[in-house]
Amino acid sequence: MSAQTVMDPIRFTREAGCLAGEFALAEVGRLRDELAGDQGVVTYRLAGALVRGRPALRLLVEADPTLICQRCLKPYVHPLHSEGVIFLAHNAAELERWESHDPLMDVIVAEAHMDVRMLVEDELLLSLPVAPRHEEGACQQTEIAQGAN
Repeated sequence: MSAQTVMDPIRFTREAGCLAGEFALAEVGRLRDELAGDQGVVTYRLAGALVRGRPALRLLVEADPTLICQRCLKPYVHPLHSEGVIFLAHNAAELERWESHDPLMDVIVAEAHMDVRMLVEDELLLSLPVAPRHEEGACQQTEIAQGAN
């Protein structure tokens, strides 16, 4: 992972900062229960910018976790690619005001010291499928499931 893991997000956006790094999927404790195996890495790129005149973080997260298919109950690699913009409000009142104008806006209150790794982990967790499964026709159904058809 990048040497810089904690940053001031408002300063980072003002300076148009950029961070990139990677860490092992096995190190993501909050993800452990969702994985069929702990091999693989999470890669990320974080860039600060002003978007529509507001401080924002552009975040790209990619990983290839091994999940359990809910159709056949076998492990499979599920490629994840998430790219988004997270707006940074200075306080809770600003956050509420922005969200009232655009309820679909991804916005968080900027903390003085933001943990980049936690931000990446959050995005990774939000990118996981609710019911992971192989692509249609790519898995063998279990005997029980086949008998029900």
